[in-house]
Amino acid sequence: MQLGQFSATISVDGVALPEYAVEYSADGLEATCWIASERDKPFRVNFQDIDFSPHRQISARLFVDGKGCNGRLLKAVNGSNISTGMRDSVASSANTRRPLKFAQQCLTDDDSYLNTAIPAQLGTINVAFWHVKLHRGNSIDSAVNRGDLEATVLHERSKKAMGHSVQFGPEYYRMNYRLESTRVKTLATLIFRYRPIGLLRAEGIAPPEPGQIPNDVSDLTMDVEDADAEDEDAQIKKLEKQLESLKKKKQTKQPKPEHSTVKQEIKPEQSVFQPGEVIDLT
Repeated sequence: MQLGQFSATISVDGVALPEYAVEYSADGLEATCWIASERDKPFRVNFQDIDFSPHRQISARLFVDGKGCNGRLLKAVNGSNISTGMRDSVASSANTRRPLKFAQQCLTDDDSYLNTAIPAQLGTINVAFWHVKLHRGNSIDSAVNRGDLEATVLHERSKKAMGHSVQFGPEYYRMNYRLESTRVKTLATLIFRYRPIGLLRAEGIAPPEPGQIPNDVSDLTMDVEDADAEDEDAQIKKLEKQLESLKKKKQTKQPKPEHSTVKQEIKPEQSVFQPGEVIDLT
């Protein structure tokens, strides 16, 4: 999804997910779309700025289900005016990270969760492009709120239940360094709303599966074929009756003996068929 000079994609197994129903805000600062999530699939968020300037530092900030996953300073590609970055994990401590993944929504029948506050951003992956001012030096990123990495639990009767949520995989070792920066301005925000592909198709957001015909169309086609078959059967029966009638007339017709030399003209019997009519007796 692209908005001006900024773009972002969500990729699974190295392939960017299709984006459906892309919309843009009136002020041109926000774009939204829908993507299909697949349970237990890790994903990566890719960022790009196609108008990089060495005089302005751009950071792509990632939020999943309303939870901040820190930012990524975009870096120029081989000295070009294109800068890129990506996120596929989040820091869980100063020296560990956890991968991002789609997972089954955690539900419970515990009524104590009925009144639990639910993030308005649940079911979204947000990428905000910020113009930032960097501070000198960097530090080990140890300021991690582990509570933010826990899966959001919803009551099973919650209207917010949507099948999937973003969760975090097992920890792995990696030192995490943090660049101190201050936000100067938000330049663009890209919002990916994710749902299982079945829900997107049911809502008409994603196209039906290739080769799949909706049930109502299939039923209608069968009805038309049945009606045509009935018409053909009726025509066959009608023709068979006409043929049987002609056979009976031919059997009962006897030639008259000739008693004189006077030529008698026999008036031909009128045919039941119309000129030019084709009769299929097969």
